[in-house]
Amino acid sequence: MRIYRSMLLNWVVTAVLLPLPISAHATVDWTEGFEYANQAALEAVWATSCPGNDDIISPSTNRAHSGSRSLKETFRGHQGITPGYASCYIDRYLKGSSDTLYTRYYMYMDNFTVDETSTKVALQGEDCCYPSFWWAMLFGNANLTVAVQGIISDNGSIDTQNVYGGAIPQNQWVCIETQLTMSAPGVDNGIVRAWINGTQVINKTNQRMRASSLNQRNSPSAVFRFVRLYTQDGVGSIYYDDYAVSRDARIGCSGSAPTNDTTPPAPPSGLSVR
Repeated sequence: MRIYRSMLLNWVVTAVLLPLPISAHATVDWTEGFEYANQAALEAVWATSCPGNDDIISPSTNRAHSGSRSLKETFRGHQGITPGYASCYIDRYLKGSSDTLYTRYYMYMDNFTVDETSTKVALQGEDCCYPSFWWAMLFGNANLTVAVQGIISDNGSIDTQNVYGGAIPQNQWVCIETQLTMSAPGVDNGIVRAWINGTQVINKTNQRMRASSLNQRNSPSAVFRFVRLYTQDGVGSIYYDDYAVSRDARIGCSGSAPTNDTTPPAPPSGLSVR
């Protein structure tokens, strides 16, 4: 009799638990807190286009989202116009190539002036070919935007399409999350998503990306291999901290799990009630 009661309670507990979702955790390739003691330590991990140029991109103790340092980027105006203008970028590679890339980072714009044309802040994609993905703010507005570059239009020409998102608040740490998923070759089913402080501001699931065959450097086998942090056009400072990348799931802001990434738990086993 005691055995039957144990089995019955086991079934009841299983039935109660099965509908309850729990957070699915992303497999994070790396989380970057930029806790580097100096420029040389940063450049030992991140490849750079401007070695030793710590007045453009450098670890900083000015402010931090966590720890004691963050990455400071200094923007100096508009290329070809502003005297003394300089831009720079740093690259870090994923642990493996992927059709999908998720990022989560904290961004602080310190009274920043977005360029009247565009301020580019990140590039994601391939070394070799298109499509590539520029995260930017356009036309003087601090709105998160991604430019999908190198797609093949219906008339056969190469094109860039802008996908617009929401406003990024200034003078505070802001949690930004992104998802890019490559389209099937020749199919307009690429995914572009973004969240600002947990609120979704981009959700496009029919984005044209990869061509059906190699066409003007647009490759049907293009994947994500690296993340590039960029300083191009604009005036002021932008800080980054707690930058994480994943190839399989949304990461979520610190202290909270993504609300749309859920998976049911496995049924309990070995439960005995006496």
